[in-house]
Amino acid sequence: MRTKVTRLTFFTIAVLALLGARPSAAASTVIAQSGDASISNNPAAGTWTLSAGGATLTLTLDRAHDFTVRLAAASSQVWTAATLPDTFVRINDRSLPFGSRTSGFAFLGAAARTIDNRLQLDAAFALSASNLRVTRHYAIAPDSPTFEMWTTFEGGANSPSVSDVNGFQINVPNGAIHYVAGLNGDNADVANDAAFTLHSQALGPGASLVLGADGRSSEHTVPWLAIDGPTDEFYAALLWSGAWSMTANRSGTALGVTLGLAPMSTSTAGRAVDGPHALFGVATGGLAEASGALRSYVLGGIRGGRPLTPAVTYNTWFAYGTDIDEASMRGEMDHAAALGTELFVVDAGWYPGAGAGGAMDFDAGLGAWEADPARFPNGLAPLTQYAHQLGMRFGLWVEPERVNLSVVGNGGVDEAWLATSAGNYGSDHAGQICFANAAGRQWVVDHLTALLDEVQPDYLKWDNNMWVNCDREDHDHGATDGNFAHVSALYDILAMLRDRYPDMSIENVSAGGNRLDLGMVRYTDAAWMDDRTAPSVHVRHNVEGLSAVFPPAYLLSFVTDGWAEPLHDAADMPLYFRSRMTGALGLCFRTGDLGDSDRSQIAREIDIYKSSRDTLGVASGSLLTAQANPTDGPAWDVLQETAPGGQSMLVHAFQNDGGVQKVNVKPTGLDPNASYDVRSVDAGLLGSATGAELMASGIDVLQAPSSAAHVLILTIKQ
Repeated sequence: MRTKVTRLTFFTIAVLALLGARPSAAASTVIAQSGDASISNNPAAGTWTLSAGGATLTLTLDRAHDFTVRLAAASSQVWTAATLPDTFVRINDRSLPFGSRTSGFAFLGAAARTIDNRLQLDAAFALSASNLRVTRHYAIAPDSPTFEMWTTFEGGANSPSVSDVNGFQINVPNGAIHYVAGLNGDNADVANDAAFTLHSQALGPGASLVLGADGRSSEHTVPWLAIDGPTDEFYAALLWSGAWSMTANRSGTALGVTLGLAPMSTSTAGRAVDGPHALFGVATGGLAEASGALRSYVLGGIRGGRPLTPAVTYNTWFAYGTDIDEASMRGEMDHAAALGTELFVVDAGWYPGAGAGGAMDFDAGLGAWEADPARFPNGLAPLTQYAHQLGMRFGLWVEPERVNLSVVGNGGVDEAWLATSAGNYGSDHAGQICFANAAGRQWVVDHLTALLDEVQPDYLKWDNNMWVNCDREDHDHGATDGNFAHVSALYDILAMLRDRYPDMSIENVSAGGNRLDLGMVRYTDAAWMDDRTAPSVHVRHNVEGLSAVFPPAYLLSFVTDGWAEPLHDAADMPLYFRSRMTGALGLCFRTGDLGDSDRSQIAREIDIYKSSRDTLGVASGSLLTAQANPTDGPAWDVLQETAPGGQSMLVHAFQNDGGVQKVNVKPTGLDPNASYDVRSVDAGLLGSATGAELMASGIDVLQAPSSAAHVLILTIKQ
């Protein structure tokens, strides 16, 4: 990682003045630049300006003024309804406006740095009365009008606790608010079609919208929102995987938006504390353009240029449960590889004791951290080697945060490491290891890295199936910040894995999608959305809602062989597979039980997926219809996935009502002057037209006798 730091303090400016080189009020100097992203400074005016993707964020940073922010879009619309600080510091029940001189903040200086292609500005202040150094950080990346921010608190021996740590607060012009519901339940047997629904709400005068989570980030709502403007779209997100809070308050023509942690208090005495990262930005256009701008920042800023490469992924869970051994896995690997599978993942059940209560009992034995010698006498490393021989990568399931209570004591897990709330574990058979406890955290790291060093998997599926906000007095946290401490430590462990195993991909699972947020996107490469991975319309509903926030390539679901959509002599094999092709394509069925014709159809659909993956891997999603829904959904649901610059795109159209025989699809974000070829994956080239013609007149997608699923590929003619 390349880092270059440029510092400019007001001591420097004073020296310049003494030398007769005092800059004029209009003079700004570019301090750091990468592509269209830049950080510039105007010492005389006391301002720093961050610019990227056409948007600008101007910060007042000097000793003579209070800290303020001003956000402007490429359209020149100013999105800050008032020039105010963009966060606060809460100490001893007092909320102090960040950078306010009357509240005791003294500006110390600012530093601009370049980290690979990412630019960062650090602005340091002293709160002498509290013995705190408080630094506000801002980061940008080229080609995205997005600004990431967070606050670091550095305390002395007697420094106080800080409370309700904020990501940002900002006043913006009033407009309709968009947000995405969370998983809202993790039982795969329960119909939950409200999960990941994209909502829109307009607030009346004096009204408020309050969203958040008490445990994991997306249990109830995904930590993201967007707000409509006349010509632009404001968007914001919290990069946090634990408890959080968002409020939007309508006052006159403005919305006051506050996004940060749920109520808590954490000590700063003798240590540095990083608050949660947040971001906001403003894109010219609507929700689709905001999703595209956010996609660019996810790839270039949050992930630091590390691409999303969705693989055709076979997973054993729904097909086998814990009923697995070396012979059955080798046999399934043979079948899966013949279909075109690229990644084979052995899910839960590979350790001693698993399956004691039946094939789906993966809790028994959890925490053993070794392969069951009865079923895997040679360990798991030979499966890695065998997958490689077949041309596949190999993955392995783990759940590091949880153990079965049977492994507690007896030289294994120490009871003192377990998280409790009011003295309870949250389960009568399992416990959560509190990562704020140094000994427990180190035990997990030691066993996890030993397993990875032995098996050498290419992919790690990190699951999390229970949650406790720990309030134990003997852990390194207080009564209210156990959630904060655990999530912070989780990030440290994931960062360590990234450094130690740079070529290993990591999957994010939390009893389905209970921990879906942009904080996890920094460390993980795919996310299992929902344990309920059928029927097809439910899966599309999930992807269509979540793609407002996440690049579709990050979103993983599985084709299963169920009673409603059996794969043998399937009624509509393309529909089953193409409903999952809008994201990362997963397979989870016993391939040997299928006939030759079934496998041939499956292999064809996998080939189609691979042919479109170059676009999918860099695409953002936008709905062209209402969101799919098993009840009262649209006659057709259509999702567009667009590569940066509109060079190529995928249009996925699905017919839900046999009585509505066609849909007119009007793509968005095309270059109006370019000529596009329009191809169907089934019928080939359909014709060519300019972007302007396609956006104005659309494409008629007609009912087909063979499938209710249609995939169009649009590419600029060379």
